[in-house]
Amino acid sequence: METETAHPPLTRRPPLASSWDAACGVLAQSLHLTRSGLGARDADWEELLAPPATGQDLVILKRNVNSQDENPCFLYLRCDPPGGEEIVSIGILSSARNMEVYSGEEYCGTSRGKNVCNVLDNRFLLSFGEKQCAFISKVVVHVRPLSANSSAGAPALGSRIDLERVQTIMESMGSKLSSGAQQLMNMVIFHK
Repeated sequence: METETAHPPLTRRPPLASSWDAACGVLAQSLHLTRSGLGARDADWEELLAPPATGQDLVILKRNVNSQDENPCFLYLRCDPPGGEEIVSIGILSSARNMEVYSGEEYCGTSRGKNVCNVLDNRFLLSFGEKQCAFISKVVVHVRPLSANSSAGAPALGSRIDLERVQTIMESMGSKLSSGAQQLMNMVIFHK
């Protein structure tokens, strides 16, 4: 007889907001949460970020027409440590070609999107210059319970970097670290 480990429910849903205008409450409806941890199944990103069904409503984010600024569209997601969870990964199904990810003010990386389908309704025309609207289908957030060794604040991003993988990637590109950088990397790997 198999038993499944029960998880307490997520203590609160992370708020999702945008710097561009959206109809009240629809952006939050695009948020899907998955959980990792003991007994939880791993997230199947192919399944979670499958193209939307025909006729499924997309969230339309529009640039504020009263604004003279040409600000890019920002999505804000916050997982509060007092809630007992931390964000492991994020997947977004949208019309964006590129997305930059930040944790607070710290740059984490840039992700280039891939074309999975074309479900945009022809009645929404995008400008050739700066985009005036963006479409969001899903925002999938994979969370896990805070571990005992996690700090009360946001964990240091550098503590999650696989330095051996970084070194392997650099070597595969034909790049070599300086002797000082190599010594520092070896020391950090040793202390982990």
